[in-house]
Amino acid sequence: MKSLLKNNDLYLLSAVAAYSYLFYQQSPGINFFLFTALILVLIYRQTDKAIRKHSNWYLTAGASILTAVSVLLNGSGLAVFMNLVSLVLLAGFSFSPRSSVFVAAANAVYSLAYSLVETGIRISNNKEQAGGGAILAGVQRQHISMVGIPLVISVVFLMIYASASSAFSYVLSQIRLDVISWGWIGFTLLDFVLLFGLLHPLTITFITEKDLATGNSLTRLKVRKPVSFKFPALKYEYRTSILLLVMLNLLLLFFILSDAFYLTIGTLPPSVVWADYLHQGVYGLIFSILLAIGVLLYVFRGNLNFYRHNQRLKQLAYIWLALNVVLVLLTLTKNCIYVFNYGLTYKRIGVYTYLTLTAIGLFFSFIKVANLKNNWFLFRKNAWALYTVLLVLAMFNWDRVITFYNISIARNTDYIYLSRLSDVNLPELIQASRLRNHTFSEIQVQSLLYRKKRFIDEASARDWQSWSYSDWLVQEKLKGLE
Repeated sequence: MKSLLKNNDLYLLSAVAAYSYLFYQQSPGINFFLFTALILVLIYRQTDKAIRKHSNWYLTAGASILTAVSVLLNGSGLAVFMNLVSLVLLAGFSFSPRSSVFVAAANAVYSLAYSLVETGIRISNNKEQAGGGAILAGVQRQHISMVGIPLVISVVFLMIYASASSAFSYVLSQIRLDVISWGWIGFTLLDFVLLFGLLHPLTITFITEKDLATGNSLTRLKVRKPVSFKFPALKYEYRTSILLLVMLNLLLLFFILSDAFYLTIGTLPPSVVWADYLHQGVYGLIFSILLAIGVLLYVFRGNLNFYRHNQRLKQLAYIWLALNVVLVLLTLTKNCIYVFNYGLTYKRIGVYTYLTLTAIGLFFSFIKVANLKNNWFLFRKNAWALYTVLLVLAMFNWDRVITFYNISIARNTDYIYLSRLSDVNLPELIQASRLRNHTFSEIQVQSLLYRKKRFIDEASARDWQSWSYSDWLVQEKLKGLE
């Protein structure tokens, strides 16, 4: 005898019930860890064994647990975001484990956003599509029949009984519908939509097939040229690329030497302010490095890689990459000087992140040129690099790091900026206001004390689902300051 609900149905209902119980009107904490563990078990049980053996599946499953632990310990918004990203990627890899990161993410997002809509279209049009679509449509028809028919018939009988008995009608009128939380119902329905897409993945077929069919290495293309149009010969493209890289190398070398000169001697031209010199030019330099990578993508995009006499072009490309590495180090030095003098902020952490990613991009650009890799290889590797760097960043509570650095190490501390961060730095700010109360106005001190009371009251009133080590630690430190 077959059960009324299949395993996938039970998985979905279990996930929806757990999500509603753990997250409705709760803040990030242990709920993320418990829910992630449940989702991993459900996805593991419904994923084919061969797919589970793929490294991409295990990497994203491990990252999901890692970020859930980070939410439990640090409670940072980035950890929450990366936990969601990891689960979305895991859903994508559970269907197509050999896909690139950005393709897996695109497929998972497509499933989350459009799975129910697409299923409804399939049902209404009564179309049988190949693969998962037809199966999914069949499952939906069964769900509608299983739930809809009994519900409609029950409502009909309810109306009949109500009209047949005034006593029964009175009992029905006494049922208070205001005890039903419509917010919870809406929250649960939204959970169902999102989790349905997570546990019933769809794919964007043409992108996925293109991704799986494209390797990482370049292949020489033999193009038959039309008689009516004369293409530039490969040697002219080679000469153009040589001239381009020579000019760009000379320009970049001149920029590095002039910039390093003023940075080394410690004095600037009269019209230049140190703050502008150290800070405002950073984003322009990072953008220039990204353009540098784009230049190499264009120059080494096709048959020029197989030109017999392209060694000089490759040497110029390596010089171009090396000079851009020097530019990264120069920009890093500027940012470090600025941070040491004026403190750490999220924007300056962002600069470090951008520099790390651009350095990785330059490294993979070197691999591309040296080993005849295509642009798709570069996109794939850099997507993994971005994901990995964000995972590492999600392991820390940066509000706490910023506060510690700015109070203990930086030459100048902007307490107004620190007071705009989350409540995790309240103990440090209150302690600093007592030790150096000349840097705090009376209004700022009163604001800190008000935030302290509010935090303790809110933390004490939270349910167990919202418990996190970070909030507990702050609460204990604040109690110690009383």
